[in-house]
Amino acid sequence: MLGVIQFVAPLSTPIYTQILIDDVLTGKGGWELHQMIGVMSVILFLGVIINFIRNYCSALLGNRMMKDLREQLYKHLQRMPVSFYDQRQVGGISSRVIHDIGGAQNLIGGGIINLVLDLFLVLFAGFLLFRMNGFLAALSLAILPFYYLSFTNMNVHIRLAWRSVHRQMERISGTLVERMAGIRIVQAFNGERQEQERFASQTKRHYHHTVYAHLFSNVLGRLSETFAHTGGILIWLVGGSMVLAGKMTAGEIIAFQMLLGNLYGPIQRFADVNVTIQNSITNIERIFEVLDEKPSIVESEHAVPMPKCNGHILFMNVSYTYVARNVHFQQTAAGAVNPDLIDREKAPKRFFWKPTNVRPEPPEITIEERQGIKDITFEARSGEVIALVGPSGAGKSTLINLIPRFYEADQGEVFIDGRDVREYRLDDLRRHIALVLQDNVLFSGSIRENLVYGRPEASMAEIVEAAKAANAHEFIMQFKDGYESIIGERGMRLSGGQKQRLAIARAILKDPKILILDEATSALDSESEAMVTEALERLMKGRTTFVIAHRLATVVRANQILVIDNGEIVQSGSHRMLLREGGLYRKLYEQQLKAMKPEELAGLA
Repeated sequence: MLGVIQFVAPLSTPIYTQILIDDVLTGKGGWELHQMIGVMSVILFLGVIINFIRNYCSALLGNRMMKDLREQLYKHLQRMPVSFYDQRQVGGISSRVIHDIGGAQNLIGGGIINLVLDLFLVLFAGFLLFRMNGFLAALSLAILPFYYLSFTNMNVHIRLAWRSVHRQMERISGTLVERMAGIRIVQAFNGERQEQERFASQTKRHYHHTVYAHLFSNVLGRLSETFAHTGGILIWLVGGSMVLAGKMTAGEIIAFQMLLGNLYGPIQRFADVNVTIQNSITNIERIFEVLDEKPSIVESEHAVPMPKCNGHILFMNVSYTYVARNVHFQQTAAGAVNPDLIDREKAPKRFFWKPTNVRPEPPEITIEERQGIKDITFEARSGEVIALVGPSGAGKSTLINLIPRFYEADQGEVFIDGRDVREYRLDDLRRHIALVLQDNVLFSGSIRENLVYGRPEASMAEIVEAAKAANAHEFIMQFKDGYESIIGERGMRLSGGQKQRLAIARAILKDPKILILDEATSALDSESEAMVTEALERLMKGRTTFVIAHRLATVVRANQILVIDNGEIVQSGSHRMLLREGGLYRKLYEQQLKAMKPEELAGLA
């Protein structure tokens, strides 16, 4: 509405210019000079005020859209299952949340609104042109078909070029985040030159895609400029002849040319705005590619609350298959896939008579399936310790990931307290489960913020009590700021043992009924392991606990040991029972006896 009001200034300028030239300055009309100057001043300065308000509202709208869309996308990503992230680069996902949504904002701030307003300006200007001189107005429209065909054909190439630009930028972001996170490995293996070459080839490909996009945009802009100049010259030629013949006044032809600028000007501006629009459309396409991904793990419409959990778990004939989607965007001359480089998309045909929505070219996708676990059946009673042992890749982690529904079973059911986990509300289900992993994730921020992550309402006294139970209070207080000390990204200021103890304290504070320990002590030195093991024993009391460990010394006291191989339970029972039975467990036990220390051997007695 403000934009439409703003049209008063540019559309009235030709009219009062004609009056000034033909009436005021020649003394023929009823207007005085000071009156006309007063009207001009009011119109022009009112236009400045309206323009300020409109630009502010446009910026407000664009930024609000960006905020809402970014929040919606992040909320959607939080609902996606773990399997979604298993097959994607973190940097590529963050590129869509940050870079693509920032680009989409331009569609509102500088694109679509200006396009709509310019369309109204063209209509109003065309109406006034026909009222002024129908013959010249019809002549000025003769170049519009050339505009139409130029935009119809150039936009296809511009859209495809910008789509390639953003896909390549996603690859760059993914590589950058991945390599920066693993900078120790890069430097330790002298991989700097290799990574520089990789990054240089990616940025070079991105550069060529960007230049190609701007090349077509520049061609379209100059074509629009040429058509506008051609139309203006044609009107001067015909209109000037009419003035010389006495069929028009000088003021009328000048006013007509000024109005013609309001007709051609928006069309010419659109050639420049068009770059923003096509760029933003490709950003929005990429955003909705993610939003269109439906979470494979969702709550049932009739999900029931889980206010209390006893920790009784039953697996009944459970199977799970990993499905890997391998996406191939480009092949080298030799036919090998190069995931770092994205080829520029090509138009489906050479000439277009009408605007075409060029859909993203789907990459080649191959599906690879691998059996994670097969026909697993066992029962864990409340408060029991269940140990999972077996070779690497046997399916131990897959099994425990089914309990909090990080993965969904293909066949069979997982019951907690007599009800299928798929019938519970996800928030309630996971509220009763805590994890302590081999490589625990700690977030940048303070120690206190990390400890209360699963229970933000915890009091300071409860935090300290949990830290003491995890043998963490002493080293926390050695920091200058104690519990408010900043630990850096992924806890970079802490040792491995300190990270584990904070993870245990976090789990203690959450007070879950089901506890999952995945190689929680395998990467620690003997001193840290002793402190962490002591803290874990406190944490495990009264909780149904699943322990994954390669060190058999940590599982011998489990109520039940499940020996898993190739996704199946091949043995189950207590430590002594399995030793008498022989088989894989005894083989693993005898292999580790040779490497055990005296204190570990004593623990097996």
